[in-house]
Amino acid sequence: MLTMHSPLSYLKKLELFKVLDESREKEFYAIVDQRVKNHLPQWIQFSTHVFWLTNPEDQKNLEDYARAVTFLLKQGIHRKSVLHAIGGGATTDFAGFVASTILRGIPWVAIPTSLLAMIDGSIGGKVALNLPEGKNLIGAFHQPEKVLISGDFLTTLSQDDWLSGKGEVLKYAFLSRDINAMVRKKTPIEEIAVACAKFKTQIVDEDYKESGKRMLLNLGHTMGHAFELGLGIPHGIAVAMGLKYLFTLFDQTENLNEWNTLTDALGMRGEKLELSHYSHFSRSKFLQFIDQDKKKRGTTLQLIMVREVGFCYIEEIPMKDFKQRIEEKHEFSY
Repeated sequence: MLTMHSPLSYLKKLELFKVLDESREKEFYAIVDQRVKNHLPQWIQFSTHVFWLTNPEDQKNLEDYARAVTFLLKQGIHRKSVLHAIGGGATTDFAGFVASTILRGIPWVAIPTSLLAMIDGSIGGKVALNLPEGKNLIGAFHQPEKVLISGDFLTTLSQDDWLSGKGEVLKYAFLSRDINAMVRKKTPIEEIAVACAKFKTQIVDEDYKESGKRMLLNLGHTMGHAFELGLGIPHGIAVAMGLKYLFTLFDQTENLNEWNTLTDALGMRGEKLELSHYSHFSRSKFLQFIDQDKKKRGTTLQLIMVREVGFCYIEEIPMKDFKQRIEEKHEFSY
């Protein structure tokens, strides 16, 4: 089988810094989340070849993309340069898209610093920008040359960043029986993260261009992306809500019970996962975002459904029926 995933390396922070120091001897170019600046070597902090992102998710747009490309070109980036992406999932999305398009594509290295990026955003080569109409509507497949993961960065995460990363872990716990068992046993999160990353790389190897099995990784994302955009909440929190309200929408009591068990085990329970917590929720705007989902096919929507833990499948639902379900459920009337 042709291997399509990027090599993953798990390093302590000092080991990572040694690898980065080797790049210092060459021409070092990077796109970095400002929030991790003080956790990086001083030479990177003061490098003139770094494009800093102050709010990566908000900056995943065409205007900031153009600013980044212009900056890097002025700094002398060329076709044999390697672009480094250091930050969370929005940073690796943004930097990977820059790398995929600048000078018709250059190599890049992903250095994820959040739990969400370590298990999802930096793996698989899907890179993208957002539009006002929806998330990740402009994108490409462009694998990083390698992914360098250091669990030491997890100590820098805010409470919302932790919750967001655990939201994606929750998704994997429905896709994989092994990961489900680890979550239930409350295995250390660093070990669960490694298992999630390896699970995704295996899926990517089997279906790089997302024409079949890889689509299952979108579990919870159709409604999740609509929650993320409509409520302005972190990606993984929105995915956790996307799962909960998918199960609610289709009256799947067993899956809802499993969701409750897993969120308890992950220490995720709380009002931030309840739609009633968000007074600014607009059902009409939510439905507009659903209408713009990338998995829409004409008048139907491709939903990832859970038959049981470890057995998920794709089901085509008429968009009209899906919207009607939402309009009839009191949970969406807030």
